[in-house]
Amino acid sequence: CTSETAPAPTAPAATAATPATSPPAPTSAAPTEPSIEKITTPPAVPIDLKTPGKVGSKAAVEYFVALYGYTLNTGDTSLLRAASTETCEFCETYAAGTESFHASGSTAVGGDVTIEFMKLHDQESTENRHVWIVELAFSPRRATAPGGEVQEDPAQTETTAIMAVWTGDAWKIGKHFAVKVEGDPTP
Repeated sequence: CTSETAPAPTAPAATAATPATSPPAPTSAAPTEPSIEKITTPPAVPIDLKTPGKVGSKAAVEYFVALYGYTLNTGDTSLLRAASTETCEFCETYAAGTESFHASGSTAVGGDVTIEFMKLHDQESTENRHVWIVELAFSPRRATAPGGEVQEDPAQTETTAIMAVWTGDAWKIGKHFAVKVEGDPTP
C-alpha cells in the first residue's frame, strides 16, 4: 500500500456524437437614445436645514438643486418657493417661468440636476450667509408645447454660485448667480 490518494473518477466519455449546431447569428443592436423620464416624486426635505453652520447650509443647496427637475416636470413650485427667501430673484424667476410654462399647456420630462462638485467660498461667506460654488450636471430634458412642438436639450454642466441664508430657524436659498470659472474664455 502506498500513501498516495487515488485519482478522482472522471466522467465517462460520450459515445454518441452530438449534432453540430451553428453559433447563433450575430444581432445588431441599434443604438438607443437614453430614455428621458418624468420626475414626479419630490426630493425628501433634509432634516439638516434647521442645523446652523456649514452642514445646514450645504443641505439647503443640495435640496434646492434637487428641486429643479421636480419643479420643471410637475409645475409644482411650492417646495422651491418654500426653500427660497423672498428676495431670491433667480428663485422667483424660475418659479414664475415654470408656472407660466405649465399654464400654457406645455409639458416637460427629464432635466434632473445633480451636484458634481461643491465647495464653500469662504471669502464671500459670513456666519449667516454661505456662498457655495457648485458644478451642476443637467440630465437631458424634453419640452413639448401645446401644439406638439418638441424641444430637446442635451445633458450639460454649469458652474454657478448659490448662497444659503440662515433665517433664524432654517437655511434657505437667498441668491443664485453666475461665476467666472478660471480658464473660461466667455466674459
